[in-house]
This record gives sequence, structure tokens and C-alpha cells, in this order.
Amino acid sequence: MKMSIGLASVLVAVAVPALAQTQSPQDMQKAMEAMQKALGAIQQQGGAAAKPVVDFREMKALLPKELPGGFKGQIRGQKSGAMGMTIAEAEGNYSKDGGDGSIRIKLSDMSGMGAIGTMAHAAWATATIDNETDDGYEKTTTVSGCKAMEKYNTKSKQGELQVFVDNRFIVEVRGTDVKMDDMKKALELLDLKKLAALKPAAAAPQQ
Repeated sequence: MKMSIGLASVLVAVAVPALAQTQSPQDMQKAMEAMQKALGAIQQQGGAAAKPVVDFREMKALLPKELPGGFKGQIRGQKSGAMGMTIAEAEGNYSKDGGDGSIRIKLSDMSGMGAIGTMAHAAWATATIDNETDDGYEKTTTVSGCKAMEKYNTKSKQGELQVFVDNRFIVEVRGTDVKMDDMKKALELLDLKKLAALKPAAAAPQQ
């Protein structure tokens, strides 16, 4: 099954801005081709349409209460939707009592956005990126067998780790005034296999 011209156009429209921030024109073209192939595979498996999302409370349960280094967290979650698309999220915000530095962990089930929405939010998952400047770096890598993106600014001491899990979950770890090692230690506390094994929440009974 080939991706329709209309579907491909929408994918390009939503994904190009995200890719353009990190890709040269040649790399972006390659990434777009890889993304279209990935989306085509999802379509063939019946995964292009939006699907039910997991209960955000189950994702909340996967977030740690504290992080190494004295970071204590406040955990929240929600499910929201509009125009036939839904997203479930769980988020932990961690900080030290009277100390500098903060870390945020966010788990998002993107399957309710459909294949286009999911790939648009994780466009980097189809690319190979390895950039370095005097201020920091960004690169794609793998975490527990999942495609991941790592960014860090050495001057501002800000960074992020993103992991694309099971073609539906996006795990984000963002840090301010912390080391990349602090964010990696936070990510290690997450059970990505357990996240991938979560099942969609049962549909509410019709009235």
C-alpha cells in the first residue's frame, strides 16, 4: 500500500519545521524519505488511524517520587483531546529543597494522534543526527533498544533526552541547571518495557 499524495503532504507540512532545526537540506531529504517509509509500514499494519490511549494513571505510576541527587517530585497526569485526536500524559517535576536545578519527566501516549501526529512529534526518530558546537551537542542514539535523541547546552546547563517507545510513547527528560548525567540517571529509573506493555484504556460505555 502506497501512501497517498494528500497524506504525504500533510506529513511533510507538520514534520519539516521540526526537522529543519537540526538537519541540513540533504539530511532532511533523507529523513523525510525514511519517515514516509516508516509511515507506510504503519499504514500497512493498520496503524495510521488514531487509536485509544492508555490510562494516564498507569503512566503516572511509572514515574519515580524522587530522583538521585535530592530531587523531589510533584506528579500529575491528564488526558485531553480535540478534533478526533487524543493524548494521554503523565509528568513529574523534580527540584531540590532550596537548591538549584530542576528536571522534568514527561510520558506521552501519542497513539490517539494517529500515525501522522505521532511521527510529527517524533520526526527525529527517522533521522541520524550528530552535531556539535562550542556551546553543546545534539545526537540521535538508542536507549534500551529504542531510538532516542540527546541534546545538551554546556553553557546554559540545559538539556533534554527523548526516547520513542513502541511507536506510540514519547519519553522526555528535560533538565535546567543540571548535568546530562543527572538526566540520564533519571531516565534509568523508568521501566521502558513496562511502559511499552501498557494496554489502551477501555472505552467508556455509551449512554
